[in-house]
Amino acid sequence: MALAIMSAMAEEIEHYLDACTVVGSREQAGRTLHKARYHGHDLVLVKGGVGKVNAAMCTQLLIDVFDVGAVICTGAAGALHDGLDIGDVIVAKDCVQHDVTVEFLGLPRGQIPFSNLRFFSAAEQLVARAMEVDLAEHSIRRGRVCTGDAFIQEETLRAQIQEELDGDCVEMEGAAVGQVCTLNDVPFLLVRAISDRADGSSDIDFQAFLHEAARSSAQIVLHLLEALDPEASLRAPA
Repeated sequence: MALAIMSAMAEEIEHYLDACTVVGSREQAGRTLHKARYHGHDLVLVKGGVGKVNAAMCTQLLIDVFDVGAVICTGAAGALHDGLDIGDVIVAKDCVQHDVTVEFLGLPRGQIPFSNLRFFSAAEQLVARAMEVDLAEHSIRRGRVCTGDAFIQEETLRAQIQEELDGDCVEMEGAAVGQVCTLNDVPFLLVRAISDRADGSSDIDFQAFLHEAARSSAQIVLHLLEALDPEASLRAPA
């Protein structure tokens, strides 16, 4: 069963296209999906596009059309902690949608109304493997990824997200992937490298450091695949 690797942007997915052996490509729903091989793994590589709708649509496509055994979402993120440096990596223990706010129902930030859905847990086996990778230049942390359809630059909102959700980084796709995978009982992993500090300098930092962040996150995932048994089950024990 194939594993899927999804990134929002060309600068992020190109690391996988360069490292893997692409054996075929097809167009579906406005996306180019590449079948590939890497260290014994069958892969589907795709640039899914920016934002939660693109991520959710692409994740369901990967599950329904390609019957993938797990989805790995990888790329850049903004730091919610001052201790994180550019290129440092967050491996998500879980994820949440920071822009879901329905206060009149008395719900906490991230709680999806009329459901018990708030935090989505990543596949522990994949998380553990990713945490074993050694990056010589950057640190790797297990943490919480906060997702929303906004590029965070405002200090007050940054502080609210960190305080209310105990988040480590912000990005625009991960929790959408997490929700779709959870509802389909498909394991997932989010690997996010810091490209900016989600503050007033984010627009400048993001453009300057996107490639460094993309390289860091790709290193983690490629090393994980090298260590992961292609025949291993990624589902949690019943």
